[in-house]
Amino acid sequence: MTEGGLKDDPRAALRDIQAALRRDRGNMDLLHQAAAAHRALGERPQAEQAEIAALQISETIPALREAARQMAAREFGEASRLAAEYLRNRPDDLAAITLSAEAAIALSVSHQAIPLLERVLSRAPSFMRARVLYANALMLSDRLTEAMRIIAPMIERRPDDVELVNLFSRIKTELGDHAGAAEANRTLVKLDPKSPEAHANLGDALRFAGQKEASIASYRMALTLDPNHGRTWWSLADLDAKLLSDEDLAQIQKALEARKDDPEHAGNLHFALGLIFDKRGEHDAAFTHFAAGNRMRKDAQPYDPQELTDKVTRFLDAMTPDRIPALAHATSDKPTPIFVLGMPRAGSTLVERMLGRHSQIEALGELSIAPHMVERIKRDAGEDKLAETIANLSDQALANMGEWYIARAREHMKTDASWFVDKLHMNWRHLPLILRMLPHARIIDIRRDAMDCCWSNTKVLFARGHPAASDLTDIARFYRDYVRQTDTLRERAPGRIYLQNYEALVDDIETQARAMFQAMQISFEPQVIDFHLSQDPVATASSEQVRKPLNRKGIGTWKPYAKHLTPLRDALGEFAENPA
Repeated sequence: MTEGGLKDDPRAALRDIQAALRRDRGNMDLLHQAAAAHRALGERPQAEQAEIAALQISETIPALREAARQMAAREFGEASRLAAEYLRNRPDDLAAITLSAEAAIALSVSHQAIPLLERVLSRAPSFMRARVLYANALMLSDRLTEAMRIIAPMIERRPDDVELVNLFSRIKTELGDHAGAAEANRTLVKLDPKSPEAHANLGDALRFAGQKEASIASYRMALTLDPNHGRTWWSLADLDAKLLSDEDLAQIQKALEARKDDPEHAGNLHFALGLIFDKRGEHDAAFTHFAAGNRMRKDAQPYDPQELTDKVTRFLDAMTPDRIPALAHATSDKPTPIFVLGMPRAGSTLVERMLGRHSQIEALGELSIAPHMVERIKRDAGEDKLAETIANLSDQALANMGEWYIARAREHMKTDASWFVDKLHMNWRHLPLILRMLPHARIIDIRRDAMDCCWSNTKVLFARGHPAASDLTDIARFYRDYVRQTDTLRERAPGRIYLQNYEALVDDIETQARAMFQAMQISFEPQVIDFHLSQDPVATASSEQVRKPLNRKGIGTWKPYAKHLTPLRDALGEFAENPA
């Protein structure tokens, strides 16, 4: 069939195609032509039927089966290459396009998968695999409202589909709806009641939603199913190490012996034991287990501190004062971001909880929007050109990026507050872009004593990963690079970054809070001091601490370990003696 024949008389062309299909039912080209003819006639259901039939045949083709096998083996680059090779000869094959999109998601370029999947779904809207991948790609691209709009009706039709419910839970978590995530995880537990992983995930969701007792019950059920489940023991110890008895301690030690050849479980168990011994004041034993856990974490996540040092240098070379706009007034037509950033374990959750008590501020937790934006720039420009590219973005590009950030953040908001808080502490690494694209943003750098902060980092298993925390010298260099970048940018951009000392906040919360609000040009409200009364969910390691009144328990925590921390003190240098 010629393109002209389809265009001039699609009904006649369709008759010819159908006659040919009666002779050769498995001909994909004919099925694609039939779909095109049905579309030309406005017969969308029949067009989709033909596309689905072609899809089913495509999935049996050896080249595509091999690409799928490479995906299953986690050889995503090879799967992408095979799909692309096949598409060179058959550019309209929906199965190959879908495989290419799936590989793009796995390779962390989900934004490239979105147009591919939209192309597939425009022709086969009921193709379930493509719809699931599309929702996943939207979520990973921070388009959460759209992802939820895709996934919600699918869940209604297939409430027992584990993959769908898992994705639904992840989207709810990203939206900060931990109660919704907990409900989804309850469904997963019902679907697989003998899975310790399902019960542990439910425990996490309940913990973040502030349901401590229910969380503990879920963790205990996971341990009933698998007494050697390392992540669950760590989760319980991190939630409240005082809850763990001598019998629990003995079981964790037995579990460590049983799982000593499984680094993931063994690492979690070492950290659990470290937390328990730390709480009991047995500091030598605690350090031994933290050190063992960190050695395993370092083996799993190798880290080169020089890469961050070089990256900070490139950013500071590129971000001259003339590249940083002055602080702009907040606008009334859209919410204004407040970034709370700094080192992990420095007090960002405390500051966020304070801000969230204000009548005109909504706390949104740790948003992934800015790092995803920087990652996309890096993929186009390359690591070596990232700083230069951000420093040279045009005014229009920056305005568009600022609008994108606000639009994506707005999807997390449940109120019409004038301000919102993004407390992803690692956003200090993305300050060059934040300062340029959001001139009206308020930025708070919360800084804690270097020894306390770095030691605290090495004791925590971070959900998003933080490989520098696995080594005392590496975390010290990380701290120094953080201070070097934020201090330099604060000097070059007067009034844009407010430095808040954690210890000063603990010692005099009202005076410090008033100064903080004055710097942000937001009216002070007395209730912000009672941060522990907030009912908002907390999805960080500080979830239990910030539900209690302020105290000095976090100050000087490194001192009982002083004899073990010489490498940290040496690497911190002047910061160990004179907190920045």
